[in-house]
Amino acid sequence: MESLRGLLILFVLMGHAIVGVYRDLTFLVPLLRFVSPSVFVFVYLFGYSQGRVKKNPLKILQKASSFFHFYLFWASLSFIAYVLLDGEYTNVWVTKRVFSVDDSILKKYLITIFSFTGSWQYYFVLVVMILLLISIFIKDPRKILPFSFAGAVVNSSFVSFWFLTKDRLLPPIEGALITYLNPVHWLFPFLMGYKDAVERKKREPRKLSLFLYVFLFAIGSLEYWNAYGKFHTLLGVDQFSLTGVLLGIYSIEVFTWLAEKVNLSFLKRMGRYSFLLFMIHMPFQWMFYVFLDTFVDLPEWCWVIIMVVFSLMIMEILLKLARILPKPVRKIVIGA
Repeated sequence: MESLRGLLILFVLMGHAIVGVYRDLTFLVPLLRFVSPSVFVFVYLFGYSQGRVKKNPLKILQKASSFFHFYLFWASLSFIAYVLLDGEYTNVWVTKRVFSVDDSILKKYLITIFSFTGSWQYYFVLVVMILLLISIFIKDPRKILPFSFAGAVVNSSFVSFWFLTKDRLLPPIEGALITYLNPVHWLFPFLMGYKDAVERKKREPRKLSLFLYVFLFAIGSLEYWNAYGKFHTLLGVDQFSLTGVLLGIYSIEVFTWLAEKVNLSFLKRMGRYSFLLFMIHMPFQWMFYVFLDTFVDLPEWCWVIIMVVFSLMIMEILLKLARILPKPVRKIVIGA
């Protein structure tokens, strides 16, 4: 499980680095399509882990609270960096673009924190907290999974229809609620994992599954090329189209098989602290890139490697620092 989480977070780091560095993603569309289901599989694994433990509402609430405190620390730190640096460094400060906030520092801070839009991936913390709270009320995931799947299909069908027929992106706030912050979408992989844990089921690649995966991957790549050609971005269509949902289902088996084949110790370590990496890699690896890029001219592929390695270095430094911190502070800083 840790090896799989490590592989997934590596895909996330790499994907965000590629999108941040490359000016033209046309030839990288298949690679981005391949790694795009990583968050879907992350949510599946989160559901699986929740399904394996005995349900205790108080502990679930405490866990959700610890997630928020962990997020609050890093979101506040990144906000300070945004305010002090401004300019190119704040390109990943999503709040600025979504809400057009130009008021007081306090208002900027509160909107940034409580809208979970301080960076490209902070939405995921809100998703995790909502799913934790929902898990309190789950009795038999098998009974509600079909309805959850139907909801995900309807929602993703709307997203696919929009990107195929419209000449503009989804509106920022409404688009976020339909895609990244939509519990209807994320509940489906969470319940899949929860159900598999209850049934003690392990998903392994089968010939039909691999065939469907390849077929959906090809269709999904064409979908990406079409969206990128129209909008010069993959925002919104990246994970939330109908093809993306179906590809996510079969990616669970493919990624599990791949993680077993490359079962390396550094991947296990990355998996153990995947949530920490998820929190710190943006905006800090982006800021590191923007800073160095003004002094050093390197190929784009080289910057991708440097950004990923930088995030891993920050993780290791934080883990060493955490050894001397009191336990309550350590939990806030590294989330464990």
